[in-house]
Amino acid sequence: MKIAFCLFKYSPYSGLSLDFLRILEECQKRGHDPYVFVSEWRGERPEGVQFMVLKPPKISLKFSNHAQNEQFHNKLQAELKKQAFDVVVGFNKMPGLDLYYGADSCYVGDKVPQYPAIYKLTRRYKGRYSFEQAVFGVKSQTLILSLSEQQKSEYQEHYFTPNKRFHLLPPTLDASFSPITDRVTQKEKLRAELGLPINNLLLMFIGSGFRTKGLARTITALAGLPIDLQQRSSLIVVGHDDDEKQYRKQADRASVSQQVLFLGGRSRQEIPKLLAAGDLMVHPAHNENTGTVLLEAIAAGLPVLATDVCGYAHHIKAAEAGIVLDSPFDQKALNTRLASMLTSPYLDRWSANGQRYGTNPALYKMPASAVDAIEAYEQRNISPINCTPDSQDIHNIYLREDLSQLSFDELLEIGKNMIGGHHNVVEARDKLGEEGRRTVSFSHNGERYYLKIHDGVGWKEIGKNLTSLRLPVLGAENEWKGVHHLRRQTLLQNLGLNTLNIAGYGTRERRFWKILNNPAKRQSLIVTDEIPEAISLEDLFKDKLFWGRNANKIPIKICFKRWLIEQLAQTARVLHNSGANHRDFYLSHFLLQRTKESHEPTPENSSLFLIDLHRMQIHKPRWTAWIKAILQGALKLQRPHPPESVTPRRWKMRDVSGLHYSSMDLGLTKRDLIRFISTYENISNRQVLEALQANDGFWRDVRSRAQNLYRSEKRRTRKTGKVANTPLTPASTQH
Repeated sequence: MKIAFCLFKYSPYSGLSLDFLRILEECQKRGHDPYVFVSEWRGERPEGVQFMVLKPPKISLKFSNHAQNEQFHNKLQAELKKQAFDVVVGFNKMPGLDLYYGADSCYVGDKVPQYPAIYKLTRRYKGRYSFEQAVFGVKSQTLILSLSEQQKSEYQEHYFTPNKRFHLLPPTLDASFSPITDRVTQKEKLRAELGLPINNLLLMFIGSGFRTKGLARTITALAGLPIDLQQRSSLIVVGHDDDEKQYRKQADRASVSQQVLFLGGRSRQEIPKLLAAGDLMVHPAHNENTGTVLLEAIAAGLPVLATDVCGYAHHIKAAEAGIVLDSPFDQKALNTRLASMLTSPYLDRWSANGQRYGTNPALYKMPASAVDAIEAYEQRNISPINCTPDSQDIHNIYLREDLSQLSFDELLEIGKNMIGGHHNVVEARDKLGEEGRRTVSFSHNGERYYLKIHDGVGWKEIGKNLTSLRLPVLGAENEWKGVHHLRRQTLLQNLGLNTLNIAGYGTRERRFWKILNNPAKRQSLIVTDEIPEAISLEDLFKDKLFWGRNANKIPIKICFKRWLIEQLAQTARVLHNSGANHRDFYLSHFLLQRTKESHEPTPENSSLFLIDLHRMQIHKPRWTAWIKAILQGALKLQRPHPPESVTPRRWKMRDVSGLHYSSMDLGLTKRDLIRFISTYENISNRQVLEALQANDGFWRDVRSRAQNLYRSEKRRTRKTGKVANTPLTPASTQH
């Protein structure tokens, strides 16, 4: 096969470039004819390969990376037209690719949310977004060689890319660089080379792109170590970055400049020696699509401390070769874990476990698997959108394989069908007349699903929400994004809390005179898997057989209640720390599923699901935070660090007060409330009592709003003679 390999820039220190080279060499071994197109090549060139370096013009006003990438792509398209290639493989996102090696993270999902909304008007955004959409958009035909399920999920959230266009590759360890077995000798050599005491602890930070890989977090954690431990610890920074000076300044300000040693970029042949000499790999990345260096460290016997956003972080857990920090990131947790790992008696065990894990042959098959996909590739017409002829109105659509036979309009029809019928429709909630929403349960090919349709809320509903200072829910987009956001918070999954599984999602825009978008008539739907054998916490506590008058005196129920309080408090804390809030945070929107048959639910046989995310908010950094970050960067003569997303205080208060309100009839004690507050704030019970005695404003507002909601409910009950707990939607609807 005649194969075109396209890469913006090749550098011997780049993990992407090394993967590119390994796949190229595998193609050569199989007798293929590879051609390489790059704009810049640093280092030695492999033999037997035809190169074409498409350099930017010597005189040009386009200095930015995205502008130069566009120039390269324009030249590339002209060269590809001159020759007939069987397949075009890209290692960067660009239009016109047959296959894309997905080493980069999602630009729209990772970078864009950090910036103010005005950023979308820049040429940089438009250029990078158009290149990414050309690969992942629903109209594209590019096959994606994906490196992790995490990456796949993030791209599908923003581009609705069908599953069939992803080809998952195995991990990417290089068999040609074997770990050094004599680690003791190598440790002595490196310490002697750097002039460090033989017993010094070496923290290894390896990788270019210091900002993304979390060097600032690592320096802060080093500075936070106990003094005696800090003085005998050194941080070895290996890699090239244009902003190295700002990290030197950070180390100086933190008074650890003597402990932080920058070694610059090192050749691939030196990396095994560095890994063998270290005591701990620290990699608290902000975002890392894979993190090959983590696998290399594990195989070399170097324990690893990393964040769960790294695509290969799960290998650390599988190998039992270190610790993975759960999202959302907490600097205090990193500081604590670093100190505990450096003094842990398990260091030798983690090292041995990693070396054993690194002998698995499956870890070295990425190049062969990638070339297999290239060889099997056939030019084909892919039509991921299955819908009616007016498909030009379909804005977004995603259907999992089990629902791929259905179209947007067919699903919309199911949502409006009468009860029964071919799909065995069961109505769960019908508010089409009021809010334009309806939720039904239906079956397809023997499986049960829940379908929520938004059939246009109307201007009346929009006006009613705006006049009451509430954001109107215009469709299923909040729920689609909310589910993906919750799934990224792995700390919730470790707590045993889950959320909905999405099987389908779609929106159809309606327009004024085929020009302007009409939000009042926007149609959308979302399909989720049914959660079998589940009951809402509200219904569970209404059951007098389960939670009767003397329930607070029965040990097994007291144990379950305490577990539940801690689960709910930690869920609220993780949700709010991640920059989001629920807006309908009631007991009725938590489902309890019993994992084992038993008479009573217990912590051991129960699993919680958080549902009804259609009003969920995911906050971006405020413009005031950006101004502050820019000013701080200017004062320090360095690039500003993007501010973290923060959930505003009032939205935190509304969530917690809603939960408090919905539990007011359960007979909770003052000790129960203290347990919730201590877990939510992550403080001791004594600190909670001090805060309450000082009349803490946040918890005073929580109590006041919860009591107001409760009194309003009682008034409605007296007027109507019915239970007026209207905000608490029965969770059996699973929406």
